[in-house]
Amino acid sequence: MGMGKSFVILHGFENSEIKKAIKILKENFPEKELIFATSTPANLSWSLEDLLNELEKEHEEMKKLKRNK
Repeated sequence: MGMGKSFVILHGFENSEIKKAIKILKENFPEKELIFATSTPANLSWSLEDLLNELEKEHEEMKKLKRNK
């Protein structure tokens, strides 16, 4: 799991609240590489290690897509 990355996992928030939280965290922690996620019925049963590994993998794939635009 990547060192220097910080994970933010939100549960029970409305979409508008999630957007506000992401904006506030990005503004207040610009030096951190933040990885955001929300809980899903599927991932609620995963171990924390499995969830963080999957989130990091998805994050890296999204970064590649943004670079290739």
